[in-house]
Amino acid sequence: MRNIKISEEVWQAIAAKGKFGETEDDVLRRIFELPEISVQNQTDLMGGIHSRRRVFGSRRSFSTKRMTSIINMNQLHIEFQDGASSSWTLPDRVDKAGLRALLDKAIAFARTNGASLGQINAVRKTLTSEGYHLTK
Repeated sequence: MRNIKISEEVWQAIAAKGKFGETEDDVLRRIFELPEISVQNQTDLMGGIHSRRRVFGSRRSFSTKRMTSIINMNQLHIEFQDGASSSWTLPDRVDKAGLRALLDKAIAFARTNGASLGQINAVRKTLTSEGYHLTK
């Protein structure tokens, strides 16, 4: 494994060519038409640890479009790459019933728009990262 220094401009160009879920190595391999990384090279890349991603083939991404989930001005906002978006006013942090209702609405909206399991979990994480916790 080698490290290289690149300018911000080159970094941005690599990022622009990348697809959702790809590493920089994946992007450059595709651009230079190199074969998928071998198990030995993946071992070197991961510091001696095999990655299931390459041992069993390329990484599968279940999402078909990007989703953004943020909290801004006391509102949970979810937006999809195709423009579908919705917002909900957040209840008090101690209002567990209100928080559950909001989470159910947000998850239903995400599912309706084709969200993957990871994206649905991202909605939950957006809430918990801001201190809106639900216990089962």
